[in-house]
Amino acid sequence: MNGWFLAAATIAALTCMIHVWLGGREVAHPLLASSGLGKVPKFTNYYCWHLVTIVLAGLALAFGLVAWHAGSRDLGAFATGCAGLFALWNLAMIRRFRLRVTHFPQWALFIPMAACGALGLWW
Repeated sequence: MNGWFLAAATIAALTCMIHVWLGGREVAHPLLASSGLGKVPKFTNYYCWHLVTIVLAGLALAFGLVAWHAGSRDLGAFATGCAGLFALWNLAMIRRFRLRVTHFPQWALFIPMAACGALGLWW
């Protein structure tokens, strides 16, 4: 078993749970309750919120499979790359739009996930 990939899987699963629990309460429910958005932007965003849920669960599964040697290292590399790109995009948005780091803390979960994945690829 690869402990680094297992750690990445754990972080990904935790991130998915946080996304569903807190994101549902703080993002998805207010989005659906908003009356200022048209149907297309509202439900496109809601659809994307669910896509993120699926991707996070997929990352947890991918890292978990590679941790238990049931998946290829290519799968681990792909999941690691996704986590790293998600962290970079989050930080780029914060900088570009002058957002508060504390309001968009996704990077704080994706960076350790990507780092553990990278260490899993290394060892």
